[in-house]
Amino acid sequence: MTLGADPLVTAVSLVSYLEKKPIPAFIVRKEAKGHGTGNYLEGKANLQPGCRVALVEDVVTTGGTLIQVIERVENEGFKVGLVVTVVDREEGGAEILAEKGYPLKAIFTRTQMIG
Repeated sequence: MTLGADPLVTAVSLVSYLEKKPIPAFIVRKEAKGHGTGNYLEGKANLQPGCRVALVEDVVTTGGTLIQVIERVENEGFKVGLVVTVVDREEGGAEILAEKGYPLKAIFTRTQMIG
């Protein structure tokens, strides 16, 4: 959910635009705002209804937060096709996600980083 991955999502979207292959971005809030759109998902107007999306996370530990994010995204009618993280801390998150049918792709694992 919003904060740690926001700069990563923004960077991917900006670079894709500069490369002439734009990928729209959205964020998932921890709590729906009490004002404004009142949505959990901000930026969903940039997406085609029912489209497949990728989720980008900075760090995955137990996977609980990502399961909540997946539920919110899919409750809005989107399909999660990819879940990517910079670091998998290897604390059960990848296994929990896989059990739900969402394999986690990690750039680095805890083991790789600390040997």
